[in-house]
Amino acid sequence: MSKRITDSQVLGELGETAVKKIVLETGFIYEHRGRLEAGTDGLIELRDPRSGAPLGKLLAVQVKSTDNGQYTREDDRGFEYLLKPDDLKYWRTSNIPVVIVLWRKSDETAYWKEVTDCVRGEERRLRFDKRDDLFDRTCGDRLGNLTIDRGTPGVFLPPLNQGEGAIINLLRVKMPEEIFIATSPFGSGQDAVPELVKHGNTRFDWVIRKRRFVSFFDPRDFGTRAIVDLDQVEAVDTKLFALNDEQDDLIDTMDLLRRTVERQTWGQLVYLRKDRLFHFKATAPNKGRSYRYMANVNETSAKVVSAYASKKKEGRGYVRHHAARLRFERLADEWFVVVDPDFYFTYDGFQPHRYPEALLAGKKRLERNAAVRGQVMMWQHLLVESGTHDVGLFDTGTSAPLLQFERLPIIQLSQAVPEDSWSRTDPRAKEMEALDLFEEGGV
Repeated sequence: MSKRITDSQVLGELGETAVKKIVLETGFIYEHRGRLEAGTDGLIELRDPRSGAPLGKLLAVQVKSTDNGQYTREDDRGFEYLLKPDDLKYWRTSNIPVVIVLWRKSDETAYWKEVTDCVRGEERRLRFDKRDDLFDRTCGDRLGNLTIDRGTPGVFLPPLNQGEGAIINLLRVKMPEEIFIATSPFGSGQDAVPELVKHGNTRFDWVIRKRRFVSFFDPRDFGTRAIVDLDQVEAVDTKLFALNDEQDDLIDTMDLLRRTVERQTWGQLVYLRKDRLFHFKATAPNKGRSYRYMANVNETSAKVVSAYASKKKEGRGYVRHHAARLRFERLADEWFVVVDPDFYFTYDGFQPHRYPEALLAGKKRLERNAAVRGQVMMWQHLLVESGTHDVGLFDTGTSAPLLQFERLPIIQLSQAVPEDSWSRTDPRAKEMEALDLFEEGGV
């Protein structure tokens, strides 16, 4: 009988070749073990991508290749894999970390785990997350973390990923050329509101402090004519007011910017003055909603209001709203808005939750670099769109938005931010992650 190379052998070689390619793209060194191997196909040696110097830190790799078909309990989020007892016994004798990489030919996907990262109570069962455990060129820092001797104080491995683009959570604010200033018979906005609401065509994107009225619109054209001295209304150059060093002018400008944003986004957002927080509105009790936005060059969507059921049938669920704190800052001769993403919790989309801190702690500790980046981009998109004429985010009483926002250029970092540095260790993180599985289902 002539010699044969089986399809299984070819598949195994394809899988190891694919893994070797990924390792080399990461900037590390891959060494094939050859014929005399009993449970590891190769070795990965870490290498400093800046200097090219090998770091002398090793990991053993076992590649498991499959042609097609699904893994055990596979869905869009992940799957499970059961290790062979003999393999696990052998790997536990290793004096270097051992990782297993699962490669599938049909879709050319690869996922990885450290072999002892098992499901609690089942040492042979591994649970793979398709997002977190993807084996590609970005997983270099996670691989490197496995080689750190945590028993030795002071051991540190620098970030190994290559540079990446970073977005800045600032937007440049473009104000109208004129700002309107007038004296008022009222000492503060709180004093003026009871009189204002008696009149029609009212609006609240103005500031009164120390009997001085300030707005980006002419108060004589709206119900605000009732709260100013009409013969004292004056239009001045916005730069003269917003860019001087007077403390009162600085405070009034920040307040006016916030109030104007509140008006321009009222169709999408609610502003909570006590918490100084903008959050997405719910459209109906216990009902989620999504918001579509441009992320880089592609359109995507985010679940900005999510309803969750209680684990206990008699208990109440809760609704999570995407939220943000918007802080206005003057830098040199320009104004910017700083976007700080957050979350807000209610019982049904409208009634505030009594214990939001407990829910927030769990959710915030699940956030990773990609999630936070996506939230910043979403808020930036909303603010930029609020400054256009055709998005319908402002009420019909305004002929055009008063503020416009401009994104700042992406900056290039010399090193990528290690994804593990965004990981959290909150004891409720796993519970919150499990609840996210039901996000689409609602309460």
